[in-house]
Amino acid sequence: MKTRLIPLLFCLALPCWAGQDEAETAVGNMLFNENMENASFKVRSNGFVDILFGAAVSDADYIRLVEKLRAHPDIKGVLPGKSTSNFCPIK
Repeated sequence: MKTRLIPLLFCLALPCWAGQDEAETAVGNMLFNENMENASFKVRSNGFVDILFGAAVSDADYIRLVEKLRAHPDIKGVLPGKSTSNFCPIK
């Protein structure tokens, strides 16, 4: 019985992993294309994105990027926020 259950659980988890990978790629590409280095994000296994923008990001850019993320078909949902400090770009 246990040997049948493990493959079944693996198959049920595959759609979650696929959604996470696609959402992570979408967010990364969008931030790169928008030249946005002042943000930190994490993609949940269900395809929802937790994203935090640095304090130096203008309100107009914040709203514009959140709306673009929410409109992307590979992203299931966006949980945005704004930090009181900035993030350092990796060089």
